[in-house]
Amino acid sequence: MTHALMRLNDLTKKINMMKIKLTAMIVAFICLTTTNVTAQGLIDGFFNKKGEANLSLSYSYSTYDSFYVGKTKVEGVPAHNEITQDIFNFYANYGITDRLTAIVNLPYISSNGKGNPDPINGTTEQKDIQDLSVALKYNLHNETLKHGTMTYFAALGGSMPLGYEPTGILSIGNGAPTLDAKLGMHYKNNGGFFGTVALGYTVRGEADNNFNLGDGSDFDAPNSVNTLIKVGYSASIIYLDAWFDSQSTSKKGIDIGGPGFFGNFPETKVDYARVGGNVYVPIASNFGINAGVGTIVDGRNIGKGTTYTGGVVFKL
Repeated sequence: MTHALMRLNDLTKKINMMKIKLTAMIVAFICLTTTNVTAQGLIDGFFNKKGEANLSLSYSYSTYDSFYVGKTKVEGVPAHNEITQDIFNFYANYGITDRLTAIVNLPYISSNGKGNPDPINGTTEQKDIQDLSVALKYNLHNETLKHGTMTYFAALGGSMPLGYEPTGILSIGNGAPTLDAKLGMHYKNNGGFFGTVALGYTVRGEADNNFNLGDGSDFDAPNSVNTLIKVGYSASIIYLDAWFDSQSTSKKGIDIGGPGFFGNFPETKVDYARVGGNVYVPIASNFGINAGVGTIVDGRNIGKGTTYTGGVVFKL
């Protein structure tokens, strides 16, 4: 009897360790399948243990043939008719302490139009490394509840464009450096179900006016408010989630084709609401695979696209 109880205790410990490792790996892959590859999307409610690191590689495919010009949805992307994107992303995080996690993200994007050349930059293809993003996430407080735990967290991050052309519908980013701040709370019950709510604010700097448009001064990219809501389930053999993500830019931005627009794309308001989901399956204690999908359901000056993602996660 005693021997059987010892074996049961050992098995329980192994299952708990698998859950801990799974949670650490989840931190990595979520960031690859639910974000717009910006620092704002790198933050969630999971934290690494001190000394734990995760490396993730993913591929995403996105396509859209309708576009929000201002708030009006039009069929056919202006000039390009249809745009496809291939995104290769590298992500890493590291537990500086049990309460502080550091994050780095670096995507390479190839964007292709199937119609006429872009009227501003004259191309039908743009491909380059996008923005180098870094962030620090801090666990402010853990609260033990009757059926689970609540974590309150804060994060500060930023991104730096690495030289791509920011002017045009086909551009892979707005070309402006950013600073992101976020506050959130993450609840997980004892059965593995969880929910996360986070609110953030993004401050953007200036983007290069490479074509000397208007008076020749650099473009002032508008700031934005960002919201994330996520619910899911985490167990030793599978992870699932569904999410809602939105961005609302400040009033100083302009609309494509509206007053003040002369090809100054980095200064446009880019609003969106999107939904999606993810699934992750561990293959071994230090390796797993994931898949995800996300789609724009409403927007402003943005393509109405769907993105499909697959990737691998390595725990070090």
